[in-house]
Amino acid sequence: MLKKSLLLATSLAATAAWAQAPQPASTPTAQTLVLASDSQRFAHDRLLEMARFLGKTQRFGVALRINYDAVQSDGQKIEFGEVRDVAVARPNRVRVAESSSDGSNSLMLFDGERITVSSRDGGSVLYAQTVQPGDIDATVVHYVRDLKLRLPLAPILMSRLADELQRRLTAIDYVERSSLNGKPVHHIAGRTAAVDFQVWIADDKKPLPQRIVITYKTEVGQPQFRADFSKWNLSPNFDKATFRFKPAANSSQIMFAVQVPPELIDTRGAPTSAKGEQK
Repeated sequence: MLKKSLLLATSLAATAAWAQAPQPASTPTAQTLVLASDSQRFAHDRLLEMARFLGKTQRFGVALRINYDAVQSDGQKIEFGEVRDVAVARPNRVRVAESSSDGSNSLMLFDGERITVSSRDGGSVLYAQTVQPGDIDATVVHYVRDLKLRLPLAPILMSRLADELQRRLTAIDYVERSSLNGKPVHHIAGRTAAVDFQVWIADDKKPLPQRIVITYKTEVGQPQFRADFSKWNLSPNFDKATFRFKPAANSSQIMFAVQVPPELIDTRGAPTSAKGEQK
């Protein structure tokens, strides 16, 4: 069977700020970004304008169509995809629902008190929960860095997105003003130590990201991650059920891998619950 996983390591799953796991706010900048030309400064301003706008937006919903390369053992790249619906209510509510190209579904939910992750593959439904007080920024860091779970474009959920981008950027420049889906956009190209990225940002009073392409330049085969944003809603009416998790009747609760004691790790290195389900 063709390998599907796109570099599920945490450092690649959270993508550029985007492509590295979000770090605590006290983490120092690794490199100094030099802006030597007008186009570089303009690109930098537009990128941070987008990041600050999104970070200050208190509530939003957006749909993402994601495609990514999975490099096979023989070097061939195979594209897989997924659709994600994201709901954010600051300071402490997040819902990310995913439908993958193979028909499986997953959910990441933060209700201000706990993180819940649920996965459905065929008739099997598994979920795990852990206590997590605090805001979205702290939760994203804990989710990606400590629980070591995949959350593509995790930094766009954070209020400090601009700081995350600024900390990682090593180069940036303006490509062109173009059109995407009939709307004017700024096309910007940037680099971090781990990735090259391109982002298309709406050229209007709401400078929201419209498309992102990321190339993992240090990985074998230099696979790409691509995400198109649609259905932006900056004043959604979330009901009480949006951020509430109700287990299905046929679901089974398991532990996160990092919570599993060593004696419950099988010989293949896969954590199991008391009932034997793998996570």
